[in-house]
Amino acid sequence: MLLNRELKQLANAAARSRQSNKVPYMLAPCFLRKEPQVSLRLSTGFCHGLQLKEPAEGTRPTAGRVRSAVMNSLQARLPGARVLDLFAGSGAVGIEALSREASSVTFIENNREALKALEQNLAEVQKRAAKQGIKIQSRILAEDAARALRRCQAQDFDIIWLDPPYSQVEELLASIGPLLKGLLHPGGLLVIESDVGSQDYLRELFRGEALEHVKQKIYGRVSINFFQHAEDEAEQ
Repeated sequence: MLLNRELKQLANAAARSRQSNKVPYMLAPCFLRKEPQVSLRLSTGFCHGLQLKEPAEGTRPTAGRVRSAVMNSLQARLPGARVLDLFAGSGAVGIEALSREASSVTFIENNREALKALEQNLAEVQKRAAKQGIKIQSRILAEDAARALRRCQAQDFDIIWLDPPYSQVEELLASIGPLLKGLLHPGGLLVIESDVGSQDYLRELFRGEALEHVKQKIYGRVSINFFQHAEDEAEQ
């Protein structure tokens, strides 16, 4: 129910806008506002057009335009790549990597609702792959991030995608950052999605270590940071 002050604001705005019969967006009730939609439809590869199932609650899917833009920037690396999708949610990022010819994807997720959606989505991907004679490899580690990462092999991944809850980015990376470094193959990429408020922290996160901050992309309030594993240091 709207507060009296908000009702007065709406009435005043309506009076000012009477000729155009429009209600300004910022003053419109929430049921009239059109919020940006998160697309879970894949646009590329053998899963083109696949509409993924979304968890009922508990996760925040990467916006479709952000996912597509990041995947396009990684396209040259994806064929044959071993990918880790950490805090996977519905699995949209990892599944798109499979659709773009990644050789294998490991999904780490422990939210029950997300796991249901992820398992259903992967079952549909397997069906599509089988119909087209495509072999894919995937596995789900249904554990918390730190425990699951310790089960992975050293230098096991070419690309690690990390999309933690925005409010926990710094806390989580403080605990799992050292594990991530050891899992990247020399020359591999760590890609972290966060709110733009964490971008300064992320730029300094691995300074002086094996992971070099090589690129940053901003999409509205979303920041994508790319870190590359230094090949020369890994060979020492």
